[in-house]
Amino acid sequence: MATIREIAKKAKVSPSTVSRVLNNDQTLSVAQNTRERIYRIAEELHYNTLKSRKRKINNKNITEPKIGIIIWCSYEEEIEDPYFLSIRKGIESACSKMGIMVNKLIRLNDENTFQINDLDGLIIIGKVSSNTLLQVKNELDHVVVINDSPDINFFDSVVIDFESATKNVLELLISLGHNNIGFIGGKEYEANSKNETKELRLETYKKFMQEIKGKEVIDHDIYRGEFSMSEGYKLMKKAISKGHLPTSFFIASDSMAIGALRALQESGLHVPKDVSIVGFNDIQVASFTNPPLTTIKVFTEKMGEIAVKLLLDKWQGRDFPLKVVVPTRLMIRESCRVLGSVDS
Repeated sequence: MATIREIAKKAKVSPSTVSRVLNNDQTLSVAQNTRERIYRIAEELHYNTLKSRKRKINNKNITEPKIGIIIWCSYEEEIEDPYFLSIRKGIESACSKMGIMVNKLIRLNDENTFQINDLDGLIIIGKVSSNTLLQVKNELDHVVVINDSPDINFFDSVVIDFESATKNVLELLISLGHNNIGFIGGKEYEANSKNETKELRLETYKKFMQEIKGKEVIDHDIYRGEFSMSEGYKLMKKAISKGHLPTSFFIASDSMAIGALRALQESGLHVPKDVSIVGFNDIQVASFTNPPLTTIKVFTEKMGEIAVKLLLDKWQGRDFPLKVVVPTRLMIRESCRVLGSVDS
């Protein structure tokens, strides 16, 4: 069996760093690619943590499950829009509290093939291709999907109600007098494929605005790109350049909203005096923007924690799938106001 020193030598880090990473020390500050390299080498060398070995010695019938995570995005994409990063941290934190190690992290943007038959359970973060789901279904019984519910008859899933959350945003803006509401959002694709998936925030926006305006909503005030600050900035610049700017925007991620906010300010437009904006996710920085961002709070870390609990429950014998819908919360701050109101 491999030792910590062997792993440290191969990973080119200190033995103490290896020990703290493998025992899920959340106080350790280490680059994510270093953490992932240590996990991968430990897996290759079949290393078991001291906690795991002690548990097996004390009770031969109790073992901890080998858990893996599949995520569609790269580490850089996680940092750019931390929605999925927060979910993953929730998973890792829950595993740490329960004394369980995440044995494998698979990023589908980097890998066309992957091995999971050495795992006891798997958590999938985001939407993946039908081929990936078929492979997972054929090889594992204990699987949880977060942020998607592809097959309620087989997979456990943890989702939010995007439709209700979007309606809450639009109803808020309508109540403030904004009948002209623009949309800025990102395009979503299945991991490992170029298939664009349905974006429920956009679909709900279109349906809602059709009902309000009594006619089909044209794409004039809809702008889509990648889920990033830079894309939010570019798309808002495009909207400004077209003229006839809507009095408000629903923006499908806080990262994009922050970029859009900068574009408005650079163009001499005041938020919310000239344009009201509402974001989505309530990332940590949202309450510190100028002005503080009104947004939909998504309990992303809690979604990760729930997924771990569902996986362990299934591993321990539950023989039917569950779908958990996690509520969201509208966080009203200072980036939107009553249309036409005058500052005091």
